[in-house]
Amino acid sequence: MTTAMGAIRESQRVSLHLMAGEEADAAVEIFEEKYPDVRIERQPAYVSVVRDGSLEISVTDIAERLGHDYDVPTFLVILSSYIGRIQVDDDTVALQSEIRSA
Repeated sequence: MTTAMGAIRESQRVSLHLMAGEEADAAVEIFEEKYPDVRIERQPAYVSVVRDGSLEISVTDIAERLGHDYDVPTFLVILSSYIGRIQVDDDTVALQSEIRSA
């Protein structure tokens, strides 16, 4: 497929943009431990977490890292944008690059 600007390329990239702060720092540490190939970009106001294929994080892991209760709705407050297909449940936030059938 092409557009006036050129060819459209398929990508397997997923990414999260988190508002900078203590919660984002904890999440980044977890992503770096879980995914050795993750790419992190730090900006003054936000942190980008980028990887091919998928990303998943447990808010229980974030809570342990922070040393206090933490939940998915609170994580979603610092999630300013994302690329990929998102799935949210009681404890995890996951991004996939592919559509998966039920």
